[in-house]
Amino acid sequence: MFRHRSFWVILLITAIVWVSTRMSEHDDYPLQVRLSWQGYDTARYAVVQADTTISLTVNSNCFLAISRHFKVKRDSFAIHTQGDTVLQVNNRLFDEIASQFGFVGIHGVSSPAEKLTFRISERRSRAYKPQLRGVEFRFADQYGLSGTPRIEPDTVWLYGDTATLAKVDELFTASAVIDGVGDSGRYQLALDPVWRQYPALRASTDSVSIYLPVERFVEKTISVPVTFLCNDNQLRVRLYPERVDVTLWVSAQRYNDLLSDMVAAEVEYTPSSGEALVVRVSRFPSFARVKGVSPSTLKYVVIK
Repeated sequence: MFRHRSFWVILLITAIVWVSTRMSEHDDYPLQVRLSWQGYDTARYAVVQADTTISLTVNSNCFLAISRHFKVKRDSFAIHTQGDTVLQVNNRLFDEIASQFGFVGIHGVSSPAEKLTFRISERRSRAYKPQLRGVEFRFADQYGLSGTPRIEPDTVWLYGDTATLAKVDELFTASAVIDGVGDSGRYQLALDPVWRQYPALRASTDSVSIYLPVERFVEKTISVPVTFLCNDNQLRVRLYPERVDVTLWVSAQRYNDLLSDMVAAEVEYTPSSGEALVVRVSRFPSFARVKGVSPSTLKYVVIK
């Protein structure tokens, strides 16, 4: 019994040694590497022709061949390009593949392929000016817009065939609420992706940024006379009172720039007017905003 066990142990050890020795020997092993073409504008261009794999024969031991098999199964070889490309299959390309995957112990690489080809074609395009819609900016207390917002990019391109492009007339932002705006800055806004209704269309971007110039505002009250308006030039009216206080929000930096002659108020009389006339601020500078008028209505007496 002991002799039989010894025989099988010796046979097993011999087999292990033989297999290890055999796998340590160098030989040629096939390897299929997937290709990934990157760097070009996938929205603007359609792929016309592209090699997706390259067949290699790699000389190494079997242990390293097994390791390479699992590495290329998990990932692909990235080729960066921005246009039509023809790559010669040579030692330089083999070195790049080995470097990207971290191959070691290689004693030679060859391939039946002579070149790798990638060709693209530009799609039809149409330019759109993105427009704000459904976006609410909620400013912090005493802060507000102090200039014209800027949208970037100011042009968004859709790519596809002419007939499908004609189905999209405008591009708008998606609904959004931005709270607590208290500083000038950029805010990212998603576009309403209407182009996704049409599989043939691609967009140059799916979002835009908007720059908001923001400043702190303070109150300033100015007393102004009220102008009386009426179609009857012969009608004489006495207003009570004849002046009103207009309270405006103005940038703290431009507080002293807001002068009384920049603001005007008026009321309009018609035969159907009631006992009081509503005061309207008819003129104020663009860098200020009207907060309120006191009093907001005026009594009047018609003088005959």
